[in-house]
Amino acid sequence: MYKSGMTGVSFVVTVYNKARFLPAVLGAIFAQAGDFEREFIFIDDGSTDESPAVLARLCAGRTDTRLIRQRNAGPAKATNAAVAAATQPWLKIVDGDDVLAPWCTQSLLEAAARLGTRFAVGRTVSYRDPARVTFPVAPARPAIHRHDLFAECLRNAPCNLTPTLIDRALYWEAGGCDERLFIQDFSLLLRLSWREKPAALETVVSASSDLPGNRLTDNQGLILKETNQAMIYFLAETTGLPFTVRRKAVERAFGRAWKWQRRKLGASLASRWFWLYALAKLGPPGLASPYLASTLEAFAAPTGGRP
Repeated sequence: MYKSGMTGVSFVVTVYNKARFLPAVLGAIFAQAGDFEREFIFIDDGSTDESPAVLARLCAGRTDTRLIRQRNAGPAKATNAAVAAATQPWLKIVDGDDVLAPWCTQSLLEAAARLGTRFAVGRTVSYRDPARVTFPVAPARPAIHRHDLFAECLRNAPCNLTPTLIDRALYWEAGGCDERLFIQDFSLLLRLSWREKPAALETVVSASSDLPGNRLTDNQGLILKETNQAMIYFLAETTGLPFTVRRKAVERAFGRAWKWQRRKLGASLASRWFWLYALAKLGPPGLASPYLASTLEAFAAPTGGRP
């Protein structure tokens, strides 16, 4: 059972043009319940709004914060740079517009300790007004179980990093965020969950903004393309994957390409995307794999930069 004071947490927050969200984000982080050591690392990834000034104001007078600024390099590189500065054994990575429930970190620490894991994940909800984020009441002792997050990753990107708690050594063991990719979440979750099933906490621990125009999730083409690219890297670089896993991963990658082409670009059943998907789903094992890289061509080019 987790006992207060036994461990410490590095809160890592990546920020790009999130000035209006930061008071709620930092307020929730600084107010985390629990008697554990903590440090706060904020990295501004080349913001062009008032984010650096807001961060400086909100952190003024504190001795437990570190502010890092870099040229815009994307969230994967920013996350790695911030984690490289972390000193505590646990990482609480938070997106710059996500808000933590007061019990988030302590609950995830307890979940990891109860099941003896180096990785824990909770549930998340959405919000619209950063000044009015509310959470359902947390149960006194929420249900916890070992969760097959890897199976979810084979299907789709299950969540971002905000509702997770990650052992810092495990983070680097998995390779950290893949800097060949722009987006940090999916590839890291895929590699972490292949190594270890997380302790899953059946309660809400965070809230993410669903305001249009403010998140990378607005650019679905980029997300799906990078999901497939992350899977291509994973399949090429991971040994010991069962055949059934490889087949499922290939089928899902072709499925994403076909569904994007059909829903967004009007592709018909006569298109090569449908027939490649059918080949991956119904054809002889391994026949579609040589064409996996071609799925990246299916997604429309990203429209604009990061939100």
